[in-house]
Amino acid sequence: MDTTAYGYDVIESLNNQNFTYCSDENLLAMRKSQFESNDIRDIGFLENGVLTCTTGIGILKTPIKGPSYDFMLDGHEFWFNHKLITFDRKVQGIVIRKDNYNLVASFQGVLYEHRKFKNYELLALKGEEIIHLFGEPGIYQKKSTSSQPYFSSGLLSHSFEFCGPKGLICVAIVQKNFSEFQLAPVLLILMFISLISGVATLHAYQSIYSYIYSTKRRIKLALSFKSIKPHYQAIVELQTGKVIGCELLARFEDHIGPLYPDQFISVVAELDMSWSMTEDLILQAIDDFKDIKIINEPFYLSINVYPKDINNGNILKGVELFKNITPNLEVCFEVTEDEELHYSKVGNTLEVLSKSRIKISIDDFGTGYSNLSQLKLLDIDTLKVDKSFIDEVETGSIRSTLIPNIVSIADKLGASIIAEGIENRLQIDELLKMDIKFGQGWYYTKALPLAEFKHYLINNSDYKFD
Repeated sequence: MDTTAYGYDVIESLNNQNFTYCSDENLLAMRKSQFESNDIRDIGFLENGVLTCTTGIGILKTPIKGPSYDFMLDGHEFWFNHKLITFDRKVQGIVIRKDNYNLVASFQGVLYEHRKFKNYELLALKGEEIIHLFGEPGIYQKKSTSSQPYFSSGLLSHSFEFCGPKGLICVAIVQKNFSEFQLAPVLLILMFISLISGVATLHAYQSIYSYIYSTKRRIKLALSFKSIKPHYQAIVELQTGKVIGCELLARFEDHIGPLYPDQFISVVAELDMSWSMTEDLILQAIDDFKDIKIINEPFYLSINVYPKDINNGNILKGVELFKNITPNLEVCFEVTEDEELHYSKVGNTLEVLSKSRIKISIDDFGTGYSNLSQLKLLDIDTLKVDKSFIDEVETGSIRSTLIPNIVSIADKLGASIIAEGIENRLQIDELLKMDIKFGQGWYYTKALPLAEFKHYLINNSDYKFD
């Protein structure tokens, strides 16, 4: 049943049955309507404006003529905080009446299963007068209107106000650590407003739901609690199949589910928290590989950085982080081509990078902004050939014929090449013919959490851990 008009529907349905007095059939119809709703505490029948029977008591010994209503909306009369006696107990709620029937809507039982849900206020507005109904007084701050809900969101605390038509019934909620756990009671509150005022509240609920489940909020929380974790994808010597290093790739999953990099990497930049995430991942990687032992060559660890963190100099903080690391690690910063570097402004940064132990790699080369003169300024150590080129190696497409040109550019720069996205043996054979020595991809392994990667590394290389 559509709860957005349920209170009105009950009264309308009973009036349409055209009962003229408190017959057994009338009381049965009233009690059936009450039974079908958890939020209606009583239904009454009136003859000529006088209450003569209710579902709770039956036929009244003394009919009751009630006080004047507090508010009228759509032909329905409203009384707020009205007290009635049903059997041997008092019920306090909101009374709605039209024609021959009224009903008492009580909020007291709605949140019984959500007793930890606090810091809300349900109220009625009578002109400028605020009539507190349920919850904690004083939470409502008059920030919403009858046509526009108010929603203020912080990282961990959220405020929400919503009013029904003409500002008749309003709810105000303030929650810390607002999560989907609170969605159930919020929906109950909004449904209650719907029941007593006949207004659709779905859009108000959706505004809360959409924010709680939004990628932006989930990533803000993840960065705050350092929940974005490093996974490692092996970089392999194509001729031998031995692992010579890895690329650190950010991964995130919460109780809602996983978010893939193409879903959240741009959001991190939008939140201006790119270096915060990168720094957290670097610190985790330093700890993950602090005990690695080498036989011949240092272990190659490649870490993605945002171009904006080169442009604004944040990358120099990374140089400091790696200053005292074990010599068993050879660190490389991968710079994506999807954002342009401001070469004229980053001269000092590039000079510091070139003098440090940290190498520079261009990720997804051939798909973005880089040109040869700019690459020379960066003192590039590695070019990574984008997967889109590798995918077409087997067919000899026009795109794949550009790979030898990339090899030529790498030779001029004195840089090595790593092929990305390798998926089969035929691709490896073709890449070896082009004198490409290193690669990565699912043919070898996907990005793995640390424990699984260590196991793969030990079984496919000469590296060990203390």
